[in-house]
Amino acid sequence: MDETGDLEINIILNLKKAERYVTAGELSKACKVTGGQVSDAVRELSSRGYRVDRVPGEGYRLVGTPDGIDGADIRSDLYGNVLGTEVFTFGRVTSTNDVAVSLARAGSPEGTLVIAEEQARGRGRLGRTWFSPPGCGLWFSIILRPSLSAEGSSTISLAAAAGVAESLEEAHGIKAQIKWPNDVLVRGKKICGILSEAEFIDNRVRFVVVGVGINVLTGKDAFPDDIADIATSVAIETGRQVSRTGVLGRVVNAIEENYTELRDNGFDRVRKKLLGRSALIGRMTRVKTPNGVVEGVAADIDITGALLLRKENGSTERLVAGEVIGIL
Repeated sequence: MDETGDLEINIILNLKKAERYVTAGELSKACKVTGGQVSDAVRELSSRGYRVDRVPGEGYRLVGTPDGIDGADIRSDLYGNVLGTEVFTFGRVTSTNDVAVSLARAGSPEGTLVIAEEQARGRGRLGRTWFSPPGCGLWFSIILRPSLSAEGSSTISLAAAAGVAESLEEAHGIKAQIKWPNDVLVRGKKICGILSEAEFIDNRVRFVVVGVGINVLTGKDAFPDDIADIATSVAIETGRQVSRTGVLGRVVNAIEENYTELRDNGFDRVRKKLLGRSALIGRMTRVKTPNGVVEGVAADIDITGALLLRKENGSTERLVAGEVIGIL
């Protein structure tokens, strides 16, 4: 199945925002295409399981999606104070971050949540792909618009990681740890990855898109060979098949709690949570940075989210970016 294309995505967004019948002429104008292209795109969406009602003289109305995760069900589980102000669900997209960045640039509000059943080209850090097949995981992105400097924007990913770890333990008894800067681990294996992308104006955050991928129902034999030994899922860790919608609601609510604490009161309290769940603090850690490999004892995470390594010569190196390639 091909991923939903740009025109189909635009049509879905316009129909969801309108919550009414939208004429072909209105869709043509909004999407800057012809009426024939609108008709073709609607037929393509229908072939993929999107239920689009058409009434002659009134136009089109989106009445259902092919996803196993339903927007209405999601909203009922959310606090809704900040996150989930708008919820967009898709069948298959390139990546939820791609869609969310486009929405953020178009002015979508803070808290907009983009969820896909499948990602054709899900992205991890450093250009890696993220295994995100249909029916077994949670692949979603959140638009945030905090008043933060560029330097402090990395704290957002850490706050999200803390929320994921907390919710997995509280709901499922899974002892999760956080590997700076963006992974959630269980027994040393990755259960969740986070990819944040930000845009700035005059060194201030314009928006941050936080992409989250959680392996929920993936079985041990379903992971590709290259990650089979380093990945895990909620189902593997609990021995149970759990509701993805239920997991999503708890995770998003926990992220909201940490994000609002960070936004309103600074990073200190969230930082203390991170230190308590860190997979690195107090351990010899090897980090690949843009300037080479650095090794030392992970001593702290500072108020900007940087990792502090205490080196053998007694000096401390502050790392704002990098990849942990060894925990000794």
